Amino acid sequence: MKPLKGILMDAGGVLCRLHEDKVYSAWEAKTGLSAETLRTELYDRGLKDEFDRGLKHPAGVALFLKYRFEIELTRQDWADIWNLAISMDAEMDALARGLAAMLPTALASTTDPLHHAKMRDELTCLELFRGQGVSYEFGEIKPEPGFYRRALEKLGTPAGETLFIDDLEQNVEGASEAGLIAIRFTGIGRLKEDLARFGLLV
Repeated sequence: MKPLKGILMDAGGVLCRLHEDKVYSAWEAKTGLSAETLRTELYDRGLKDEFDRGLKHPAGVALFLKYRFEIELTRQDWADIWNLAISMDAEMDALARGLAAMLPTALASTTDPLHHAKMRDELTCLELFRGQGVSYEFGEIKPEPGFYRRALEKLGTPAGETLFIDDLEQNVEGASEAGLIAIRFTGIGRLKEDLARFGLLV
């Protein structure tokens, strides 16, 4: 096994905890509409995909939802609701700082401008990361091959010597197909065991 030269890390579900239920609760409280109305727009009708690809920006999402449902919804209202979806994991933040001190490390996240801004404000590890690969800048999302290629360009290391960490199996499989050394995140304890196999003790 070749020594690792770099690491790509996912955000949501790895560096950040996910709380989609809080988004739906806040949506219901603000608009009086059911959670299902927002869930349908996000997933069935592709709004989240457009947001993650950078095809709709925060103000555009707020405006779309405002006129779609004939409600009062400002950009700040939408930001307040949407940012409830993630919170930072202090233990993982510290671990990522340790990794970034040992090897070039970069973010590799399917995300949008609002969540990325929150991460930059609250994740201290990003200060040490070499790059931040985010889908809304790439126009591509995981597990599309182009996403991994662009993320590797941010990091500057070869795929075959780069470790990729993600919580979703399809993203891990996509990374493996792109030539990366990919592992699935299921918790910090297991991650430390996996990292130890590569000689990375944090």
